[in-house]
Amino acid sequence: MLLHLVRHGQTNWNAERRIQGQLDSELDDTGIEQARQRGKDFTATQFAAIYSSSSLRTRQTTEHILGNRKNLQPENHSDDLINSVTYMDELREVCLGVWEGQLWSDIAATYPDMVDAHIKAADHFFVEGAESSFQTQDRGIKAIESIIKLQENAAHTDATDEVLIVSHGAIMKKILAYYLNVPLTSLHALPSLPNCAHCIIDVNEQQRKVIQIAGVPTEQTEWHN
Repeated sequence: MLLHLVRHGQTNWNAERRIQGQLDSELDDTGIEQARQRGKDFTATQFAAIYSSSSLRTRQTTEHILGNRKNLQPENHSDDLINSVTYMDELREVCLGVWEGQLWSDIAATYPDMVDAHIKAADHFFVEGAESSFQTQDRGIKAIESIIKLQENAAHTDATDEVLIVSHGAIMKKILAYYLNVPLTSLHALPSLPNCAHCIIDVNEQQRKVIQIAGVPTEQTEWHN
């Protein structure tokens, strides 16, 4: 089974470096075009299932990736793919509490030590209402494993199934780190996932292998060790 993890397209808040977290922001024109272009990766793909974070920006990205394509697999006669999407709160971005909605530049100027603690997943990170990097990773892994289990238990499951999962940059990066055995405290040294980054996890029984990160084979990236 192949899991295609895609980050949402650029939003108006991405462009102005405003902290989104679990607040809603909308795709801008660039983000819409990014999602449409990413959809070309899947022109010939018949998805076994489609999952998306319940956030507005991921819902919009999913819609533009799918376009007006019809059906999942041949036995699924849904009128359009967007009606077949399962939306999951568990796939939402890291919650940053009272920081959300504020500019990163303002937060960095006011709380430089705490921003550094957040970036480096330090134990002393604390922001009112926020979750830690470890909590975010745990939530993300549980979501991915639940999707895998759902697909394995589906009547039509097949080892060659392909599943689309649309989520967010920070939680996706932490998910990849888990499957690549990269400590969260070292994650800041690796590049961020750009908007609409396309990553792939190959699932084979109990094995999970990250084979692509942001469109590049994993062994050709800085993630490879």
